[in-house]
Amino acid sequence: MSTPQPCRFGAWGRVAGKVAGGAAVTTAVAALVVLGYGFVRTGLDGLNNTSAVDGRASVDGVVLAKDRVSEPQGSSSTRIEVRFTTAAGTVYQFREAGNADVGDTIGVHYELGRPETATTHSVTSNRMMYGILTVAGLALVIFMPLLVLRLGREGLRDIRQAVRKQSSPDRGAVHQDASVSPVRTASGAPTPVGGRSGSRRPRVDG
Repeated sequence: MSTPQPCRFGAWGRVAGKVAGGAAVTTAVAALVVLGYGFVRTGLDGLNNTSAVDGRASVDGVVLAKDRVSEPQGSSSTRIEVRFTTAAGTVYQFREAGNADVGDTIGVHYELGRPETATTHSVTSNRMMYGILTVAGLALVIFMPLLVLRLGREGLRDIRQAVRKQSSPDRGAVHQDASVSPVRTASGAPTPVGGRSGSRRPRVDG
């Protein structure tokens, strides 16, 4: 008779835990991949825009106001309102993130013929920011699926090990039962393994 193997239930429990954890990790990775794709698109679009407007015009502007704005995530940022005059003599105002104080003179850059594209950030800083955003997005898109593949391989290995642990005691029990099965003689009476019968041979006196 085979003895019970309680370890098999522990093995299957670990497998179930890894499967549940893998499903949660896969969901999180999918969200990060989508986020990374958004980073890549935004970064590439920004790089293309900064490359297309290398012939920007630069003029001096004046900071009219400075406010702190609450962000949806609960944080806050500082925004400034800037006024500048184009080479054609048209006055424009715009608001964007910045730390300049009210009354400061600040450089304004805009695409020729499109003053609505005005910004106080230089082309170099914009390129660096969009480049970092693109690299971060590529890292998420490439390495996150590799992480899922590695976790999946580990999960399959644990499942195979659990299957082996479950099937090994059953095979041992079958071999043990077969080794002690009785052997029938020509007369049909069962004889235990080893050739001995249950009856004794009669003793003959010489």
